Amino acid sequence: MKKLFLTTAVLLMAFVAQAQTKIAPKLENGFKAVYTDVSTIEAAQTPIKVTSETEYAVSNVTPNGAVITVTTTSVKIDADESNPMMAIMTAASKMLEGVAVKFNTDADGQVLSVANLDEVKAKASAMTKTLIDKIFENNPSIADMVPREGLEKQFADSMSEKAFIASVTTNSVLGLNGKTIANGATDSSEIEGMKTKRMFFVAGKKIIVNSTLDMTKEELKDLIVKKVAEQAPDQAEMVKQNIDLVMDQMKPEISAKVTYTMQDNGWPLSITSEMTQTMMGQTEKHTEVTTLKQ
Repeated sequence: MKKLFLTTAVLLMAFVAQAQTKIAPKLENGFKAVYTDVSTIEAAQTPIKVTSETEYAVSNVTPNGAVITVTTTSVKIDADESNPMMAIMTAASKMLEGVAVKFNTDADGQVLSVANLDEVKAKASAMTKTLIDKIFENNPSIADMVPREGLEKQFADSMSEKAFIASVTTNSVLGLNGKTIANGATDSSEIEGMKTKRMFFVAGKKIIVNSTLDMTKEELKDLIVKKVAEQAPDQAEMVKQNIDLVMDQMKPEISAKVTYTMQDNGWPLSITSEMTQTMMGQTEKHTEVTTLKQ
């Protein structure tokens, strides 16, 4: 019996050892990879489809790290932009079009910081001003629903270093860099400001990541009040006083599944993600497929 137990334990350890992998993409001066991305949001309105192409270029390689320059070279939006809410939802996709963002990484390609942060903020700010001007010009009545100051604040918050890093690491090309991934391993992450718990699975060249909402009711209350205070300050106190009723109506839920198919050089061949978000009885589905072009 002891011998059988020992044999089983050794086999289990061998299986666990095999079912883990370290993600450390090849970092070589001059290396470039171009990815196409097709993102679709299905909600109560007409579906929104965003197709983009992004180049990743490696430079300044040292034993301690490198610079990966990420440039979204084109963005095509298939949506009814005469609908003001759709125009707002898609505007963020255009914010960094044509802007080269230089990310400092460690030797494993894990993103540490934005090397040209001030330059990127300035260009993104100019672009968002143009986008917001267009939204209010085409839809004057939107001011009754979304104050311009709240919308500007929302876009300004998306121009932080943390937000720029999240754009290339959340279910994205650089997202797994530096991680040693084993079957059943877990960590914490964020989706649209909400904390989630992720669980990892390894199957050959594929890495599967499942995410679920991981916030207490009190944390959700605080987040809702904070978001309302940022985007509609005049309604913040009312929401705060009625937060229990708001919570009962909203009942937020998030679940996501992301599948990475990796290459031998540590760069993804493709990434497929499916996210479902439920709030106030309404379900929104977001699917995204990222594919290596060259």
